[in-house]
Amino acid sequence: MTDNKGLFAMFGGVAVPKQQTPIKKAEDIKTKEELAREAAFAAKQKKKDSITNETANNGGGAWKVAKRKTARGLALKAKELGKNVTVTENKQIIADNDDGDVTMGGTGKKKKRFTPYGNRNRTKSMNNANSENAIDKRVDILVTGFEVGTEAGVVPFLVHKSKKNWEPVDVKLNQGQMLITVNDPVIARILVRLDGYIYGTQQLRISLFNNSALPMTPVVESSKKQTTIDILRNFLLNRWNSEMKFLNLDDMSSDPILKKAAIKPPGAPGSNAIVGPAMMKLAGEMFADVVTISFARNHLKNVQPISTLAQYLPNIQNLSFQDNLIKEYDHLEALSGTGKLRNLRELLLADNPLRESEMKQRGNDRAYVRNIVKRFPSLVMLDGVPVQLSDSEIANVHKTGRVLPLDNKPGFFDNEISQTTAIDFITKYYQFFDSNRAPLGVIYDHNSVFSLTSDIKLRTQQKLRRKDKKKLMDDEEKLTWSTLSRNLMGKSKRQEGKGLLIGPEAIGTALCRLPSTIHDLQKTEDFVIDAHQTPVGLLISLHGEFKEEENGSPLSYSRAFLLRPATEDSPAMAAGWPYIVMSDMLCIRDYIGNQGFKPQAVVPTSIFASYPGVV
Repeated sequence: MTDNKGLFAMFGGVAVPKQQTPIKKAEDIKTKEELAREAAFAAKQKKKDSITNETANNGGGAWKVAKRKTARGLALKAKELGKNVTVTENKQIIADNDDGDVTMGGTGKKKKRFTPYGNRNRTKSMNNANSENAIDKRVDILVTGFEVGTEAGVVPFLVHKSKKNWEPVDVKLNQGQMLITVNDPVIARILVRLDGYIYGTQQLRISLFNNSALPMTPVVESSKKQTTIDILRNFLLNRWNSEMKFLNLDDMSSDPILKKAAIKPPGAPGSNAIVGPAMMKLAGEMFADVVTISFARNHLKNVQPISTLAQYLPNIQNLSFQDNLIKEYDHLEALSGTGKLRNLRELLLADNPLRESEMKQRGNDRAYVRNIVKRFPSLVMLDGVPVQLSDSEIANVHKTGRVLPLDNKPGFFDNEISQTTAIDFITKYYQFFDSNRAPLGVIYDHNSVFSLTSDIKLRTQQKLRRKDKKKLMDDEEKLTWSTLSRNLMGKSKRQEGKGLLIGPEAIGTALCRLPSTIHDLQKTEDFVIDAHQTPVGLLISLHGEFKEEENGSPLSYSRAFLLRPATEDSPAMAAGWPYIVMSDMLCIRDYIGNQGFKPQAVVPTSIFASYPGVV
């Protein structure tokens, strides 16, 4: 093989020629044991020679000094390389915490050793250092915005809201400003995050300051990175209208604060499920008196992302989801149901696929209104229109109370004379009606008419044949309300006049045989009276409730009296009644409560109409 072949030749190299090694004889070859003994002997001899040479040069004895190689400094090394170096004094003072004790054991890292003196000087210096650090950590917080006279509650309020157990180092007051000093930067940071919280009826302003005297200049912490919670607080503060108690969360995706922080709000693609609940919790902590919230134009497909609204802001009255992507009634379930949003007055769902599809499918919005009211029974306004349901629709949604197409009003009197006469007559009449009805016969004349209609269905009543009913009418026994009832439903024209009682004798006798009653006229909220003059006399309309026994269940009733003045020679005038009852119509029905007697507010209008850009 030539020298230029192989890997060396591939890269242009030349192989080194091999040297001829002489062949050893068998007696010259040594074993491994012999080689090891020779190496050990050589090492021992070398060590002995070095000791001998050292003693000869430096002398022997106990004061023998080890010869060390002198280290050259950086300046000398630089000069050897031809560079000029200037050496200056380092004036920085380095704290010396050495306790003065002698440390034994080499030039390496100083080791801790026990001393019977307790290392007192070192402990003292360390305590002083810790004390100085504690003072340096004190932070001043300036709080403004609270009402005069409420200063004593500011610190307890901040302790409660911070959810930390801390006490201020110092508190100072100066012309509506409060300076709070804390000794923990973490607590200070938490307090600054409470900026904007509602205390009483005012909004607190909380910030950091740079010295201990009032007034103080705020410290700008632009270099400090804000947390997500800090950003959300700033966002909510920017969207809050304290005068109108309105939190405007419309079109959150285009908000510059959230866009700059790359926070995707509820409804945005890829939104974090925690952002919505965090917003609602912060809003509940910062603004305790929120009345109106709008979530318009947020691309919400359901209300699940902000479902904690019912938990943290349960007293909300007006709510808007206008121009979103809600398609099904089930997509509202997270906010509806028993105990949720009990004070909700107005709901805005216009421009959602849910309403549009209902209108397109049915041609009207009645089913849509019923289904929304079923989920939010307290609604007064829906999509800017007052909620109006028929009796059948009310029964369909199983609402408690009644929703009337017209607003309820208090009692009506056309003038003071009508009011005085009506109240005087009703008071005197029912005193006799509940105790002794016999004297009431004299206030009916020979042309007076009395009729009774009973619509009691919830109580079990024995049905009577016509013969038995006529026999009871002829006997002197007590009558039931149904016995005397002349409900015209189902009667023929020939029977329309049957059941009417005419004349003082027939009317007085029937009144005495009717069941006993108890009317508590002192409870004015359970009654409503109307009275006005007509060409034939004074018409009094009375609606209310009564009981047959003290511990019995109530019944509802309506009664209409038509009165005219009594003549001087009439039995009514002789008995002290200045009126004659020309017509008396009484209707008894199952108890329906007094909801229909309570006056309502004026026709409701949409609250969102007053908020620019919402509707």
